[in-house]
Amino acid sequence: MVQTRSNGSVKVTPNGKPSLGDSQQSKKRAANSNGNTDTKRPRIADKTDRTRWRLLDESGRLTWHYLEDDDAVKEWPQSLADKWYLGLDTDLPELPKPKKPLDAVSNGLTFFEKLQLPSGEWGCEYGGPMFLLPGVVITWYMTKTPIPWYVATEIKNYLFARAHPEDGGWGLHIEGESSVFGTSLNYTVLRLVGVDPEHPVMVKARNTLHKLGGATYAPHWAKFWLSVLGVCKWDIVNPIPPEIWLLPDWVPFAPWRWWIHIRQVFLPMGYIFDKKWTCEETDIIRGLREELFVENYETIDWAGNRNSICPVDNYHPKSMVLNTLNWALVNIWPWFRPNSIKNRANEWVSKLIDMEDANTDYADLAPVNAALNTVACYIRDGPEAYSFKRHIQRLEDAMWVNAEGMFCNGTNGVQCWDTSFLIQAAVDAGLEQDARWRPMLNKALRFLDEQQIRENCKHQEICYRQQRKGAWAFSTKDQGYAVCDCVSEALKSVILLQKTPGYPQLLDDERIFDAVDTILTYQNKSGACSSYEPTRGSEMLEMLNAAEVFGKIMVEYDYVECTTAVVTALSLFKKHWPDHRTKEIDAFVKRSVSWIKTAQQPDGAWYGNWAICYTYATMFALESLKSIGEKYNNSYYSKRGCDYLISRQREDGGWSESYRSCEKMVYTEHATGSQVVMTAWALIALMHADYPDLESIKKGIKLIMERQQSNGEWKQEAIEGVFNKSCMISYPNYKFTFTMKALGMFATKYPNETVPPAMSSANALADAGVRAISAGKYAEGIEKLSKALKQHRAPLWYLERSKGYLRTSGFELALYDAEMALRIAYDRANRSQMTEAQTRRAITFFRMGRFADADVCAFWAIQLIEGAKANEDDGQQNKVDDNGDYLVRVQEVQNEAKPSAGQGLNTALQSNTRTKETTMRNQAFSWRIQALTQMEKLPAGHDGRKPHSLVKYPDPSHPSTTKTASQDSSATTVAGNAAGGKTSTPSARNDWEKLWTQFDTMYKKHKIRFNFYQTETSLTVDIFLKNLSPEQVAIHSESHVVKLSPVQGASLGGFGGSIVLLLFGEIKPEATKYNVKSMKIELILQKQRAGKWPTIRRENADIVDNLTANPNTAMDSERGSSIAPEAKASSSSDSILPPQPKEAKGSAEKVTLTSAPSYPTSSKKGAKNWDNIDDGDGEDAPKDGDVNSFFQQIYKDADEDTKRAMMKSFIESNGTALSTSWDDAKSKTYQTQPPDGVEAKKWK
Repeated sequence: MVQTRSNGSVKVTPNGKPSLGDSQQSKKRAANSNGNTDTKRPRIADKTDRTRWRLLDESGRLTWHYLEDDDAVKEWPQSLADKWYLGLDTDLPELPKPKKPLDAVSNGLTFFEKLQLPSGEWGCEYGGPMFLLPGVVITWYMTKTPIPWYVATEIKNYLFARAHPEDGGWGLHIEGESSVFGTSLNYTVLRLVGVDPEHPVMVKARNTLHKLGGATYAPHWAKFWLSVLGVCKWDIVNPIPPEIWLLPDWVPFAPWRWWIHIRQVFLPMGYIFDKKWTCEETDIIRGLREELFVENYETIDWAGNRNSICPVDNYHPKSMVLNTLNWALVNIWPWFRPNSIKNRANEWVSKLIDMEDANTDYADLAPVNAALNTVACYIRDGPEAYSFKRHIQRLEDAMWVNAEGMFCNGTNGVQCWDTSFLIQAAVDAGLEQDARWRPMLNKALRFLDEQQIRENCKHQEICYRQQRKGAWAFSTKDQGYAVCDCVSEALKSVILLQKTPGYPQLLDDERIFDAVDTILTYQNKSGACSSYEPTRGSEMLEMLNAAEVFGKIMVEYDYVECTTAVVTALSLFKKHWPDHRTKEIDAFVKRSVSWIKTAQQPDGAWYGNWAICYTYATMFALESLKSIGEKYNNSYYSKRGCDYLISRQREDGGWSESYRSCEKMVYTEHATGSQVVMTAWALIALMHADYPDLESIKKGIKLIMERQQSNGEWKQEAIEGVFNKSCMISYPNYKFTFTMKALGMFATKYPNETVPPAMSSANALADAGVRAISAGKYAEGIEKLSKALKQHRAPLWYLERSKGYLRTSGFELALYDAEMALRIAYDRANRSQMTEAQTRRAITFFRMGRFADADVCAFWAIQLIEGAKANEDDGQQNKVDDNGDYLVRVQEVQNEAKPSAGQGLNTALQSNTRTKETTMRNQAFSWRIQALTQMEKLPAGHDGRKPHSLVKYPDPSHPSTTKTASQDSSATTVAGNAAGGKTSTPSARNDWEKLWTQFDTMYKKHKIRFNFYQTETSLTVDIFLKNLSPEQVAIHSESHVVKLSPVQGASLGGFGGSIVLLLFGEIKPEATKYNVKSMKIELILQKQRAGKWPTIRRENADIVDNLTANPNTAMDSERGSSIAPEAKASSSSDSILPPQPKEAKGSAEKVTLTSAPSYPTSSKKGAKNWDNIDDGDGEDAPKDGDVNSFFQQIYKDADEDTKRAMMKSFIESNGTALSTSWDDAKSKTYQTQPPDGVEAKKWK
């Protein structure tokens, strides 16, 4: 239930701090808290006042609080860290421009120091996974825990902001494609916090969910949560018997052998599953039963859908062993299950839950099992029990608020981990003895002192816990789980500072020895180390992996990162305490480094399991080799690792790796180009190995320095972390700790080397130019941007310079820059930048008094935002009367913008999801209104009322523009000539109109079908054109483009123009081959770098190329084979392209998916036909007579049994079978049966 108003604000003491008390007071509060529920209809606001949020630090426990009372706001001021986390203006001054890497470290520390929290640690969001928040919110709702309006509001805002920009769904993590797991659970969260099901965001998400198959195709964990909530029936959940916890320890698959996270999740799951407990039914739950499913709720075969799962979610398909076991547990075991065994199992599971709670003060391992334990205690103990109330209180530990809203972290924080890396970064830069940084480092040391775990777990052996005395956790000692690399990094940091003169000796030798003794318990038989505990079970246990969305989750594995952390910690320890367990440490290190060598892959890289991916692990591996004296010049392994990294360095000096590397286990570059975090990891590795080519290292250092902001920070780029191969997670402090570590290592290792000043770079010049224009220093800004544009033609820089010209009345030059930005963005198929450029054109025309032209450009901008084809002939310029005056009127535009009944546009515009797309749409709409208002004031026949036959995508560098490259040469000259600039001549415009007409004919009216398949190294493309001979076709290849042109006098199958294919990745042009056959042209392309592409065409390639995917076929990442449209989400946008700005997301191959019929709804307005809601595809509806329309009509007119049969057969067979008989389909499992000559590929 959502609380409509606060039941009180946080009390503040006279010193401005909240009086929340210490841990004992918190426990007392939990015991006495009131569980009453506000049962009013849920209501949420548009947004909260971000200036009222505060982060409370209680000895490392971090919780967010909203102050509704004005006096509380005054008495507890918002800290700079609060403001930064929330995306508010920090008003920090510019720092001196760094002249050398050490200066950049100092600037970074100057900024990062301000984020240090009172207890000495650094906090941060640890988000990314999209399945964590649902467990917490569902738990609140089921247990009737009030959800304050401000919490509900910011949860809504976060989920709106994180909805997929194209299809509106949610994935496994924030960069992933939409899935049933993410969409079904997060849609449910939004309904539980009070969002109307007819809100446009909800309608779009629901449409996507249904295309993916609906909630019956959710993975196991989603089905579990929906069953506890009462939306699904328990028959749909595969069995989770608590009896498994009674198995003797010697059994190879006994739970104590499982990975700790799986143990602690399935422990309360088993208890809840056995009780078959379900939430009290409410109107929202009844509504969700109608909204989440494709089928009619009353007719769903729950048991028959236990193993139904959407291919997008099925990362790790259930094994035959698990399916057989599940069948036996459902159909055989109940007949032999005595109550005595059942009761004994539940009693033992209940005790294990209590032990977990006691050892963590109810914080628990992570939010997933914390929410489940909360539900278990609620079922067992009731709403007034201390166990339940303390759990509810502790769930706050994982909640976080940022600029987008409120979400759930992966744990209760990253405090010990990040604090350790900051200390090491300062030491690597040689700054630990600098008096300037001692107070900051002393606070950090005290935090690690306070957070060391001083005792082992109570009942350690009974509850299967690892030794932890002397250890550190990932977050805080309350959470209490030691991880070997967390222990090692914290130990290194403590030793580094305590062995530096002047630092307090907070940890005596015995406490240091305790930490080492615990570390020595972590080694596996292989010599490697795992994470929470040594490996206890065989990898064969993955056959029992019931969490289909994750891989390698059942047992602990050998990890390069963890092994290296332990090796380096033990090596540092031995340097200062050479006599403590010397032989054991030497043997440990020797075995570990030997294993690291065996883990090196043939190409020289190491695979990373806890961050992305090959870059991260290779950094750790080379550090391990350094610890035993092996470097580039004397080690085969080190040399291969360095050579691998150098082979991945980009032209700008950086490294760029996408999360797709983790999933595919193939190095994949990120679409957005070089990342400072990956660049820092690679540089650290190379410096550890003494890589001899210093210039390569300097290029990377230069990139990091250039990316640093004037206040010392680095901006957030792509996601950095990963777990279980498929789920990504954020480590936002890495952009500080590792960048400063790399810069500091360079400064101390090469003290006499210089790096070219960052200010000479295009990026820095442009950044300075943008700041100057924002400050009103237009001449300075134009000068700097002009110099930057000489080095790199960036659309956004042209747009910024256009602002400068416009504000100095250089209208023609402002127009030139806007059109240059538009042309470059168009050539790069960047829809977002095209939109900005068209809007900038509109503003410029408005200032020039050409109001009709301004409206046309603003209209084109809105069309781009709404998904229209860029080269679509919309006829907007032709809306003129006999005198050539523009006919569009203000009232007409305003009426078009008004929401129709049920559309909810007004709600959408007023929501707090101020995405860039929403902002641009509102801006363009505003300029339309202003332009038309001014135009209507002009007399008939005035030039400002006439459209001037604008070219939609002009090329100002064409001779039709009088000023071209010379404009970039001198800002002073250009500004001086601004008033005398000339527009394109009429004859030149006519030439462009002719060219545009030809272009429109070639690329708009002709769409050519194609298919493709790929291997790691090659790509084969079939372009379907009939009756051609090899003599009629000429092929031209470049790195990212293939062009097929007709030889003089020939015609490509009735299409006279060229065929252009804008490729996703880079190919070897010289290796291009082709075959012309009777029905198609076959292209054989060789990839420049090995690896699977998630799609064939560059993002938004359909804007400018003239190919279309087979309308009945969605594209598999390996082959253009048939996949059920309902089960296929849009591809993610990895890229192997050179760095270029990318705003839009999604795959160019996205095809129009078969729409579902009108579904039932809980809305009082009645059923809504979701087929009529724009899902963002931007594709035309199927035309009469095509195959999709035929089957849509059958589906639409069919009864419920026929629809179920069609859906089941089509999805199970991956689109290769279609049955209309439910009697036949309900008991049959459909296998994939591809057409002759086509190979079926398993989903990967």
